Amino acid sequence: MRKMRLMFVSTLTFCVASLLGYFQPIHGFAQQRTATATIRFRVVSADDFRVLPGARVIVVGEDGRIITSGVTNTDGIWSPSLTVPLDPRFKDIGIVTAIGVANEHNENVVFEVPVKQGTVQPITLYPIQPRLRNEASASLGQLHHLDVIEIVNRYAQMLGLSKQPGIVGEFGYSPWSPNLKSRR
Repeated sequence: MRKMRLMFVSTLTFCVASLLGYFQPIHGFAQQRTATATIRFRVVSADDFRVLPGARVIVVGEDGRIITSGVTNTDGIWSPSLTVPLDPRFKDIGIVTAIGVANEHNENVVFEVPVKQGTVQPITLYPIQPRLRNEASASLGQLHHLDVIEIVNRYAQMLGLSKQPGIVGEFGYSPWSPNLKSRR
């Protein structure tokens, strides 16, 4: 009888707590945080850095699916508005992959393109040349130097690295050491 009463009280407590909202689902209905920004893709030829109007840019999300695609204008620019999941490595940045394609040029895949307001992402395409390996090339996206410093600081602090000694006459950013901080 005592076990039945204990089970009844436990069940009743759980039901009341659930109704009052004390238990929140962690994974089931969690909203995914996103980054929304207009990215300017600027497509140019590697030969003379002239703009390439009519070039196609394909934007691929973290899940490998095409998010959108568009063609550059007469200035070699295409500016889509993108909404993508935040990359957990960064505070407020999403990441996509861009593929540039243009007539008479080889393709270029740009990995790690930041989705953050103000991003201008160049895509440089190499002209097709006879008797050469005419194949796609790859490059990395234009992460702002402050975003790069932020990610280095975050993971160095998480690991517990120590800073390198300062350089005389150098102000500003101090590089991290590979050494762990001494535990006292």
